[in-house]
Amino acid sequence: MKTIALYNNKGGVGKTTATINIAYILAQVKNKKVLVIDCDGQQNISRFLADDIKKFGVEESIINPAVSPVSSLTSTRYENIDVLVSTPKINDCFKEFDRLSENKQKENVRRLREYWNGANTNSYDYILLDMPPALNHLTENILGIADGVIVPVELGMFAIQGIAKVTDTINKVGSSFTGCFISKFDRHNKSDYQLKEILDSTLGNKVFNTVIPYSNIIRNSVNYRITACEYMKWMSPSKKYEELTDEIIRKVN
Repeated sequence: MKTIALYNNKGGVGKTTATINIAYILAQVKNKKVLVIDCDGQQNISRFLADDIKKFGVEESIINPAVSPVSSLTSTRYENIDVLVSTPKINDCFKEFDRLSENKQKENVRRLREYWNGANTNSYDYILLDMPPALNHLTENILGIADGVIVPVELGMFAIQGIAKVTDTINKVGSSFTGCFISKFDRHNKSDYQLKEILDSTLGNKVFNTVIPYSNIIRNSVNYRITACEYMKWMSPSKKYEELTDEIIRKVN
């Protein structure tokens, strides 16, 4: 089982959209069993995937060890994909989390991953963590349980300069920076090509070869509450998510 976090401390970079499409391809194309954990109080991935928005979100089991992670588990309309939903309470639960001892913090968060290795539970091939654009002790501890952290980047000089802070955080929590991929690339914008060269020269092979374009196909698929592959599988933007997923599989393994 591999646990992968998609994280950037900046919002609007296409993180949740990528998580949805990667989960779909792993489950439907690669025939893998996938658990998605929604760690973001916006609940976007919960509303997109979940058959049932639970009363209790994943934050309950993070704060209270007496609450099983199963309390926030629900199936989805996709075979081989389950999701641990969140509620808006997760935005504030870091205050309660900070009152726990450091050992208890690590222990409670670790259950999000280790619970599914139990003999009486369904096992998963991949766990995908959809992270919020925030940095606190809770976020750091969740990143710490990942086998690898993948950072979506929307090109811009400030975003590129901010990568160093993100990678410092990943290293600080003892996780592995698997790499970053460019999201919302505008092929009609000359500066995007220039910024891509800067990113490549800065991070080298930590930049994924696959580039996710700015595309109405991707935007519309989200609006219709389907994945890009379901919307227009034969079009290049949809195929890019398959290429990205293949790269992720190679890197995390």
